[in-house]
Amino acid sequence: MERAELADILRPSYQKRVQSFNTGEGRFVYYTSAKAGLQILKERAIWMRAAACMNDYREIRYGIDLFNHMFYGSPERKAHLLQIVEAFGWHGKLLEELLLKINSDENTLVRRIFLTCISENEAGEESACGRLSMWRGYGRKTGMAFVLRAPALLRPGNQLPLTVSPVEYLSQEKFERLLDDILVKVEMHMEELRQMNRELLLKYFLDTVLFSVFSIKHPGFQEEREWRVIYREDSGGLEHEIVSIDGIPQMIYKIPLRLSHEAGPGLDMDALFDHLIIGPTEYADVIADAFVCILEELGFAHARDRVLKSNIPLR
Repeated sequence: MERAELADILRPSYQKRVQSFNTGEGRFVYYTSAKAGLQILKERAIWMRAAACMNDYREIRYGIDLFNHMFYGSPERKAHLLQIVEAFGWHGKLLEELLLKINSDENTLVRRIFLTCISENEAGEESACGRLSMWRGYGRKTGMAFVLRAPALLRPGNQLPLTVSPVEYLSQEKFERLLDDILVKVEMHMEELRQMNRELLLKYFLDTVLFSVFSIKHPGFQEEREWRVIYREDSGGLEHEIVSIDGIPQMIYKIPLRLSHEAGPGLDMDALFDHLIIGPTEYADVIADAFVCILEELGFAHARDRVLKSNIPLR
């Protein structure tokens, strides 16, 4: 079974959103400060921070609570899950041990999973101006944003150990309904799944649960339309550094960016960056000139056309 087919069964929401973005038209946007944006271009790297350093790391608790309620709050659903686990020949206590581990190791997980957060970007005005709520939340008085071409981030071949996952905004009811749909699909494709390497299938399943915990938020945040680039510290392959951010010394990992003519692992900058948006600020012209200059130094064609200034009157 191909990986895409497996994702259709075990990660249907993820697969649906990836397919809708991987058409050459989809765009993401990465909001940050002008200072950080300049550093990204000069260092040619995007920083990933520990989940513990997110705006509200308790978001992770929300995902864990959904899984706990699903497993321990519904004897019928628990029995259904156990029946499927047994059909695959996995350890009978697998699910319970997994949830116990996630609950007991929550503090370790949020320090060992590293994230970069991006949002879906609408065509038209939002692509030129950005989103008001995000300007208010990021970048302070000198914010900027990188508008990213989705295929350059989503397609395989960049040789980076990253998982790009859409955030699902789920109530308990919607979460359980989605799980029930997945269980039905698993049963429909049981024979095909049992033909797969058992260890590989198990790893895919465990990764699905783990990344789901880090990619579920309360429906009240749905306006953000967030995706997360996720890196597990034990994956290896990314350089790290100890830095101080807002006075807090911490470990960060770096997603390498490379120029089109360069070989090796990394995201192709020219393929990835569609354009930049300078956020609402009285220094917009000065900041825009600086970014045009560094893009030209990096060899970007039509650099001035790729730096836009948001006209949102942020107060």
